[in-house]
Amino acid sequence: MRGFFAFVRRFGVPFGLLALSVAIAGATLARYAAPVSLPSTTTVAPSPEPTPTPTPTPSPTPEPPSLSARSVLVVDLTTDRILLERASRTPLPPASTLKLLTALTAVEILSFEEIVTVQPEDTVDPARESAMGLDVGDTITVHDLLLGLLLPSGNDAARALARSAGERLAGPPDRPPRERFLVAMQEKARELGLSETVVLTPDGDDVPGQTTSARDLLQLARATLDHPELAALVALRTAQVRVGGPKARVLELRNTNELLGQHGVIGIKTGTTPEAGQCLVAAWRTSDGRTFVAIVLGSQDRYGDMRAIIDWVARTTGSAPVP
Repeated sequence: MRGFFAFVRRFGVPFGLLALSVAIAGATLARYAAPVSLPSTTTVAPSPEPTPTPTPTPSPTPEPPSLSARSVLVVDLTTDRILLERASRTPLPPASTLKLLTALTAVEILSFEEIVTVQPEDTVDPARESAMGLDVGDTITVHDLLLGLLLPSGNDAARALARSAGERLAGPPDRPPRERFLVAMQEKARELGLSETVVLTPDGDDVPGQTTSARDLLQLARATLDHPELAALVALRTAQVRVGGPKARVLELRNTNELLGQHGVIGIKTGTTPEAGQCLVAAWRTSDGRTFVAIVLGSQDRYGDMRAIIDWVARTTGSAPVP
């Protein structure tokens, strides 16, 4: 400060004030010129756009198999969904698939324990027709006649059941028991809603005008599987029946359905005649608890057709047959 006052005395008050202002300004500049630490900032990287999950391309529905049958129907009985259909309402000769209707009609008239005595008109030539092996005078239960009807597809069993049941039915006295039973079969067909089924014999043999359809056979299959006793019979691969009478013996019966025991198949009926070709009504169960039914009529290879259908259903629905 002594220097300042000396400066004032020498140069005067104005110059002194100027010098003081310059000194103060320099001190202020020196103070604020010091580096200032700024708060650090964190650089946030932008979030990457999420990569969209690609939508898988759905597997195409497997093409239906190539089949030799004239008429085809495949149904999931659990949901009533039709999976495959070809000419399913076309009237065609039924062959022995008609015996499902014979059985369903007979059990409403006869009890399983009743004894039937075989008459001459019941027998057939086993060299020309399918037969369980009945002879005149044989005595046999209705239960065992049903086995002979549904396993080896015996025409003799069909005739014995038709005659025995027809004897219980009211009708014109001049109408034979078998004809009365055929009327009852046609009434049962109407009750089940079988619009294409015309009944002229109890065994399904080739007769002009006798017809059924795959749609009608679906209803017959459903009714048979809903009948506990009949459902158990159609699932049997083999059976033994005792025959009484003059030629008492045991008959060994084998089911004509070669698919039983394979692919989860649980029944139900075959049929073959020159006019009908090879026919098959099959039901099978799957590991997820579903039941499917398929009908092939007029086939050239019914078992090949049915195996192809079962495989196609498994690939289409994911329901694998019970091992």
